[in-house]
Amino acid sequence: MMPASTTVILSLLTSTAALAEPRNRPAERIEPGLLHLRRVDAFLEFESSFEQFRVRSKNGSGESNARQTNRSAITQGLLNLSFSGDVVHPYLIDYYGSVGIGFTESRFHEERSTSEDSDKASGFLSEFDLRADLFRTKPISGTIYGQRGEDRIGRLFLPSLRVRRTAYGTSWHYRDDVFPMQFDYDYVDTRRTGNRQRLDDEHLIDESFRYRVDWNISAHEKLTLDYQHHDTKQEFQGSDFNLERRRDQVRIDYDLAFGKSHEHRFVTLLRVQEESGDLARDVVEFGPQLILQHTPNLSTRYEYQFTRERLGALRVDLHRADFELRHQFLKNLTTTLNVFGLEERTDDDVETTQGGASLTWHYTRNNPYGVLTAELRLAGDSERTRGGSGLRLALNESGTFRDPLPLYLIKANVATASIIVTDATGGIAYRAGTDYTISTIRGRTALLRVPSGRIVNGETVLIDYAYQTPHGGTIDTTRFDFQIQQAFASGLTPYYRFSYRDQDVDQSTGFNFVEDRTDHHRVGAIYTESNRSLSGEYEIFDDAIDPYDALHFTGNLQAIRTERRTLDVRGGFSQYFFEGGREEREVSEINLGAHHEYRIDEHWTTALDSTYRWEDDSIRGTTNALDIEGTLAYHQAGLMVEFTLEYDLLRIAGSKEDGLAAWLNVRRDIENVFKLD
Repeated sequence: MMPASTTVILSLLTSTAALAEPRNRPAERIEPGLLHLRRVDAFLEFESSFEQFRVRSKNGSGESNARQTNRSAITQGLLNLSFSGDVVHPYLIDYYGSVGIGFTESRFHEERSTSEDSDKASGFLSEFDLRADLFRTKPISGTIYGQRGEDRIGRLFLPSLRVRRTAYGTSWHYRDDVFPMQFDYDYVDTRRTGNRQRLDDEHLIDESFRYRVDWNISAHEKLTLDYQHHDTKQEFQGSDFNLERRRDQVRIDYDLAFGKSHEHRFVTLLRVQEESGDLARDVVEFGPQLILQHTPNLSTRYEYQFTRERLGALRVDLHRADFELRHQFLKNLTTTLNVFGLEERTDDDVETTQGGASLTWHYTRNNPYGVLTAELRLAGDSERTRGGSGLRLALNESGTFRDPLPLYLIKANVATASIIVTDATGGIAYRAGTDYTISTIRGRTALLRVPSGRIVNGETVLIDYAYQTPHGGTIDTTRFDFQIQQAFASGLTPYYRFSYRDQDVDQSTGFNFVEDRTDHHRVGAIYTESNRSLSGEYEIFDDAIDPYDALHFTGNLQAIRTERRTLDVRGGFSQYFFEGGREEREVSEINLGAHHEYRIDEHWTTALDSTYRWEDDSIRGTTNALDIEGTLAYHQAGLMVEFTLEYDLLRIAGSKEDGLAAWLNVRRDIENVFKLD
């Protein structure tokens, strides 16, 4: 006989569940008892790996002056059980997950030019992924989870990283038509190992808490309160670079739709952020916005923004006003007018005023040959600085590393010691000297990616920095952008893109400032078919710092597509000619890649991925990089065997790094170890 408390719980669940279940779905049967185990599956897994990584570097005379070889062998076995069930009823507590226990043995050996070291270790291995859904049909419902797992991250031209990730957290929701709420808590501990000299091995701890409540005042009016707390810690083994940040943020959003058909909107934002630790940044932001839809084709926007930011000892107050007009003519032409003005003051008595406007036309038209698209943008602004020479802040400036070009910061006369570079999320900070280098050219600051660092080619980053302002200086900027392309039905799309930027600087105060004048032309064509694409482009980039001409060719081909075999190949070639800038040089680069899969029979498959990069810089030397990974796999009736071999090579001027790694993985799945109907 069931306890009385259980009977009461079941009756409540039954009445609520019947209302919550979708129509035409039979109600879930309530089994007697408190704990129900519906299903248990299992697998046995064995993994063995061997990795070797070698570094050879030379001094200025070409003689070898540093040698290092690291070898590691790791063997581990794992028994994993996955399960699902519920407590009393699935609508009360529904749990599911997996638990794994096993053993691990490892051996490490390191050889240097003057020393040698070995180590071995053994121990237990544990992995788990546990989750439970609670009260999922009730107004208050939640989820709790805990995870731990090990994996590896492949890196192009560099050895793979071993990653151990532990996470736990909970999420709760209160469902209500007027005051819905959400609460989240997450804790993530990540350890990455396997780098050269352990210089960039990382230990990351990320802890976050969030509470959000919405007040649905009416169908067209809403107020939202959002509070977030975030703790971040990063430790880089083998170095003295550690990072700790603690951030609290309160944000209030108000959204009102009004008018006869609720076509107009009034939106307000209030945000307060307080941050301590490294890279501390305090922010107060207030921004009301009014959007009026005058006709179906005409709208205007009025926006005011106040921001107070403090980065270190520097405080900045900003007032900005924007006006935007947007008009749609038929379906072809969109016209956008934007006018803005701002005033900025810093603690050290530097006051800046800036005003400007832009006018953009975007035109699209179908024609007998395809689609014609064109865009023209005219913009100008004037920036005036008053007060003594001091510092201003540039925050969250976005930039993309694209080899072999440096990334130039927008502002001149940067205080290089203040530069902070993070990934696009702002969560991982990169290190000067290890991930990128800094150089100053005629007052402009350039960042160059280090090939062996953590920043990958083509990655977009965020940059904060302080820069010096002139005493009473004036900067007037004019910009003209134009692009046009015709997409033919045959797959050919020729295009032309032009960007012109002219800067006029008043340097009567003796302030050293290089005017940013850019004349950028790109003409090319893209051809696309169902299984291939080709592109070619000629580029002229003329500026006051580092002008160049360049040729670019790229291609992608699905060479083979059959039931048993696929082969994709890609290639690219670029040639740069740098003349008239900081240094005259030529750079050639070739990028090749291929992906091949072949199914030998119903059980055996193979896969091969390869990437090659060659770069010849007439000043910085030659770079050769190769990444090859091949896998042979066997699958049959719950048995999986995979053997993977990987080779990485990165050879740059004065240094050669190469690595060889092999992984053997055997897994046996056992279904329905235990099932309760």
